[in-house]
Amino acid sequence: MNLLEDPWIEVERLRGRREHIAPWQLTTQLDDPIAELLAPRADFRGALYQFLIGLLQTAFAPLDLDEWKDRWQTPPSTAQLQQAFAAYLESFELDSDGPAFMQDFDLPEAEHKGVAALLVESPGEKTVRDNLDHFVQRGAAEVLCAGCAATALFTLQINAPSGGVGHRVSLRGGGPLTTLLLPASATATLWQKLWLNILPQEALDAPVLGQREHALPWTAATRTSDPKGVGDTTPETVHPLQAYWSMPRRIRLTFADVPDGSCDLCGACSERLVTGLRARNYGVNYTGAWVHPLTPYSHDPKGEKPPLSLKGQKGGIGYRDWLGLALGSDDHQPDAAKVVAHFNAKLQPRMRNLSVRLWCFGYDMDNMKARCWYDSTLPLYNVPAQVQHDFAVAVRHLLQVAREASKLLHQQVKAARFNRPGDVGNEPAIGQSFWQGSETEFYALLERLARADLEDEAALAPLYRDWLNLVRRLSLRLFDEWVLAAPIEDMKMRRVVQARADLGKWLYAGKIMKPLWKLVNSYQKESA
Repeated sequence: MNLLEDPWIEVERLRGRREHIAPWQLTTQLDDPIAELLAPRADFRGALYQFLIGLLQTAFAPLDLDEWKDRWQTPPSTAQLQQAFAAYLESFELDSDGPAFMQDFDLPEAEHKGVAALLVESPGEKTVRDNLDHFVQRGAAEVLCAGCAATALFTLQINAPSGGVGHRVSLRGGGPLTTLLLPASATATLWQKLWLNILPQEALDAPVLGQREHALPWTAATRTSDPKGVGDTTPETVHPLQAYWSMPRRIRLTFADVPDGSCDLCGACSERLVTGLRARNYGVNYTGAWVHPLTPYSHDPKGEKPPLSLKGQKGGIGYRDWLGLALGSDDHQPDAAKVVAHFNAKLQPRMRNLSVRLWCFGYDMDNMKARCWYDSTLPLYNVPAQVQHDFAVAVRHLLQVAREASKLLHQQVKAARFNRPGDVGNEPAIGQSFWQGSETEFYALLERLARADLEDEAALAPLYRDWLNLVRRLSLRLFDEWVLAAPIEDMKMRRVVQARADLGKWLYAGKIMKPLWKLVNSYQKESA
């Protein structure tokens, strides 16, 4: 199967019809355009978006902003896309004796594995040997159709966690967070969703080395990282677009003819299925200052360490992460993804009427173990570039209040329930209840903040007042719920009353809250 010519990607059109297309058919039937990608798994859907974005960025990137906007307003024809992809056809064969998509160029002796090894969450060999695969069990997939195998392979390569000696992690580290821009309109086309995440060539901020085919690492001998190999692979040693096509794992798929066979993931019937793979360690070892355009990074203040990509974390993705993901932080902890930063600085001023959301997704990995898949959509706001800094400062104040309130709530609930709260471990659910309970109000407040005069403290004061009052009411209500929902050690109600009083006190007088209350009182005449 050729991934650029054959129809293997399932899509849904705006009127609900489902079909399979090849990538060059993205803009067919403009009277009923393609609206969405479909996939049997959430991680596959995220990977397919990244596959198509990487393909467009590699083969069809606009030269500048003007060309970007022209293609946004007038999508290319299928003939234009076919012509753009023509130079890459041989590189996107999946089952080939020569170069094969995302597979080792010339794999020597290798270990044979089942096809389930392509799935990020599959239990490792030691887990299976020790019979510890209780929650994610072995044998989840034994045969895959070509489409699912290609998607699973790409998903593994771009998310690869640590996998034992010499089994390299992805260019962004194990389980990186991906952030994509999406139009908020319910009638947005798939072309618009993809194109929002394409950077003009002038914005890539990287030297172009050789031909663009060199961005595809499977088209040449593997840059192995064993003692006899080339060592580490830095951004200076390969084409910069390899960030979209990183291939840390040395894998070749095994195909077999299976009469009346069907894929274990999507159920598609096929007479030729992927039944396993061959794998070997010491593939490409990506090191240095790699920055993937679709991922936010934290930067070392001293500039001594390479950028560190954000990963999925316990508790998921919520409004506590909003500032860094949407605008970036002043201390670069983190910076927003390059495509998001480019949109804020360059595209948003030209497209003021476009409402956009931020789609964030990724695995929460514990070394080789996938603990959870997180998938969230956050709102973005049309804020003029010249006041984005002031907007970010105000948002930071709101988030600092929320973090302090969550911390205080956790502390005082433990103080109410236990004689020696310091000896009791953390209870993440307490803080999480605060973040979940205040999320809707936070985004509603940001909507008001985006329309406010950010240089006028008098205009900001009522917004801060509303947030401080909401945080106080919610914290006290949650305190009551958490304390009454569990046994109180020694039934000392005096301790409970004192803890609640302390919570109320510090929600006014805490280091974070007090300056904002002072500002509020100076304009609102509202006594604390």
